[in-house]
Amino acid sequence: MPLCAGVLILLFVLRPSIGRGRGRWLDWFLLACLVAAAAQLIPLSPALRDPLSPNAYVVQRALALGAAPQEPAAAPLSLDPASTAWALALGAMYIGLFWCAREIYGHGGVRTTIRVVAMFGLALTTLVAVQRATAPKLLYWVWQPLSAGASPYGPFVNRNALAGWLAMAVPLAIGYALARSASRGPVFGGLAARIAALDATQLLLGGSACLMMGGLLGSLSRGGIFGGAAGLVVFVALSQSRATEGRAMAGVAAGVAAIVAVGAMYANLGALAMRMQETTELGEWGRRAIWRDTAAMIRDFPLTGVGAGAFERGMLVYQSGSRQFFFNHAHNEYLQIVAEGGLLVAVPAALALIAAAVAVVRRLREDYSPMFWIRAGAVAGIVAVAVQSVFDTGLRTPANGVLFAVIAAIALHEREPRIHGDRTKRNSNRRDR
Repeated sequence: MPLCAGVLILLFVLRPSIGRGRGRWLDWFLLACLVAAAAQLIPLSPALRDPLSPNAYVVQRALALGAAPQEPAAAPLSLDPASTAWALALGAMYIGLFWCAREIYGHGGVRTTIRVVAMFGLALTTLVAVQRATAPKLLYWVWQPLSAGASPYGPFVNRNALAGWLAMAVPLAIGYALARSASRGPVFGGLAARIAALDATQLLLGGSACLMMGGLLGSLSRGGIFGGAAGLVVFVALSQSRATEGRAMAGVAAGVAAIVAVGAMYANLGALAMRMQETTELGEWGRRAIWRDTAAMIRDFPLTGVGAGAFERGMLVYQSGSRQFFFNHAHNEYLQIVAEGGLLVAVPAALALIAAAVAVVRRLREDYSPMFWIRAGAVAGIVAVAVQSVFDTGLRTPANGVLFAVIAAIALHEREPRIHGDRTKRNSNRRDR
């Protein structure tokens, strides 16, 4: 509720530009996703609902604990309208926040945002370390999670959500640190001279990145660690387009490797190795079993899905293995989108993804300022959470969704030119390269 209220206030005050400019296709596809999810709440007569979702009534009968209910005169496509309404509201808040952040960053504020994220990262990893050591079953040492088997990590109910947040934040901090170096120009001399040239903000960013990397490795989230590794690899790959000299490129790679090495000092590598070698994920409660049951749900609801946010209710019928553990998420964001939204939501979501990818490539190619490094860090964070989403559904945690919206706005924002001379100078620099 505070998130919804805050985003609504931002939308009212800022009134961001939506559906115009070079990002219009992305905006329209995002709006189409919201409209498609809202359509799942519209009551339809059986004559309309049955052709679109022929198995909906069958599943609802299976969910009934008593006598089989009579088919209503009108019913929505969603199997759980209340959850769909909440999912729609949360998705709208994510998209609204993205639009507002993109509007703000067009006039400045990117660096301030990253400094705040870095400080939050420092506080978060410290909080997690203390909380896990003193009260591993409680949120903030006070609240018991609703799930009896939950193992909180600071303010996050599970390790995967924490890992997703950190995997997005680490490359963002690294990118800003490199942007500050690029703003000052080359530093001549050896390693000592380069270290002496670091300012207080770079030390904050570097220390935060190291500690957050330690928190990521310490979370023991395999999906989060794989995603974080993929994000850092992408960041180093993107640096090739700017660090054209071999020594500069090696310096970027060495810096990233140093952050990982320092972060590993704070992690329990023995526990991490055991976690990586676990084979229980292949059992009857592992991801393969979850994905198999999710695929069955998709086959029965290919057009309209079971309803945004209704995966948990639908899985009451489709879970085929032991019920000792209940599958409340698909542990794959892409499968869950298709299961909940069907082609109705998946098609505009895929088009939005394509439009965003095209816009990101365009922004990176056009940006010859130090802001490129910050954009590269944001893109690396997006890649990190995209890879993690193959194994988890971390973006459904509001804290992760908010950070994702922010870094997407950082990657896609267009700086408003102040005067014509600035644009002429930028074009001249591009020709010089």
